[in-house]
Amino acid sequence: MRPRGTAVALTVTVLLATAACGGGGTDDAGPDGGRPTGSPHASWKPPTMGPGDAAALRERVGAYVDAYFAPDADAGYALISARCKEEISEAVFAEGLKRAKDANVDGIRYELERYRVGEFSGQTAYVTYGVGDEPRFDHEWQQWSREDGEWWYDAC
Repeated sequence: MRPRGTAVALTVTVLLATAACGGGGTDDAGPDGGRPTGSPHASWKPPTMGPGDAAALRERVGAYVDAYFAPDADAGYALISARCKEEISEAVFAEGLKRAKDANVDGIRYELERYRVGEFSGQTAYVTYGVGDEPRFDHEWQQWSREDGEWWYDAC
């Protein structure tokens, strides 16, 4: 690199480092009540999901997968969030399940097999899961929201 290019690269690096380390106020929490901003807090840890919440979420995701591959549109639609119900009618949801059934040419009744919560924050969790040996039916980073103490499919 030429000396001028080196100077420009060094200046950009310093500016980026300064912006990343400085700025912000001295608030203890960010705008969403999550990770602290401003001064560093070495003791801060991201929120974790308690064992009861984790078990309830896994159970709901499993119920949704069961309804999806039955297909049971009534049971599946009953597991989606109020927000999604405003965006998706039951008829549209049922049509989606019909398309999934048609795509499942072997007629396999898949069940939840691979499952993990990728992120959890407040009332929202992002779940990655898979069924059987068929990666086309796997879901990554699917949003689930807690309303009134229950977990609901919220990836509409």
